[in-house]
This record gives sequence, structure tokens and C-alpha cells, in this order.
Amino acid sequence: MSILTWRSIFTGLIATVILDVLAGAASGLGLTAPLPPNLTGRWFAWVARARPFHADIARAGSFAHETAIAVPVHYVIGITLALIYLSLTASVGVVPGRLAPALAFGLSTNVFPWLLMFPAMGYGFFGAQGPEGTRLFVSSLINHACYGIGLWFGARIMGPS
Repeated sequence: MSILTWRSIFTGLIATVILDVLAGAASGLGLTAPLPPNLTGRWFAWVARARPFHADIARAGSFAHETAIAVPVHYVIGITLALIYLSLTASVGVVPGRLAPALAFGLSTNVFPWLLMFPAMGYGFFGAQGPEGTRLFVSSLINHACYGIGLWFGARIMGPS
């Protein structure tokens, strides 16, 4: 494997762990109210079966071990996004271990849940029609900012490329 691949794996793992820790803290403090992980796992399972669109993913057929499905897919996405981030920063000559570009990239990844995942789950653009008790727009915004912080930290640990 190339050095970029290894850097991406390491940076993506660190960024996703930091996202999970900080997102858990934000949820515990009542700052966020995301979807339960099993619903994300359910959606991933339906996507794997080529059925991504639902009126309400909570009412779609369930699968065994939905949370166990969500976790590895979540980490693969984190690693893939780190690969994109490290490739982009290298191609434009930006230092990946700087907070501003890492945070900007992390925030830009909100495009996926806001414009693809939430609507496909039946919760509308930006999660505006999410289940009662959730605050999908704000939760996603804060969580992806946490991912950006994780990218910054992971890239700092890796040092100059």
C-alpha cells in the first residue's frame, strides 16, 4: 500500500474516533439529538440492497445487528473522506495539519447527510422532517465539525507528508 493509503487509514481512524467521542459528549450535554445508530445501520443495509429511498427509514424493514452494520461503514466512510482530504490538500499545496482547512473540509462533508442521506431516509433536505426529538441539521453540523477537528489532529500526528 502507498504511504497516502496508510496516512489516510490512520488519519481517518483518528478523525472518526474523535468525531465519535466529541459527538457523544455533545449529545450527552444536550447540544445534539442525532438519529439512533441502528437507523443509520438499517439505511446502510438497505443501500447495500440497492434500495436507498424510504418514506421513513424507521418504518422500513429492520435487519439483525443494525448498529453492528453502522459502525464499520461509518469508519470506512471516515477513512475514505480522509483519503479525499489528504489528496485534495496535497494537490493544492495546503498543509493538511492546519485547523482551518481540516475544519472547512469536515463541515463541507455535511453535503452528504443533508442532501442525500436524510432525504433518502425520508427526513427531507437537511433533515428538516426528522423524527420527533431529533435535531438532524444541528447534530450533523456539530458532528462534522468534530470530524474536521479529528482530521486536523490526525494530520498533525502524521506530521508533514
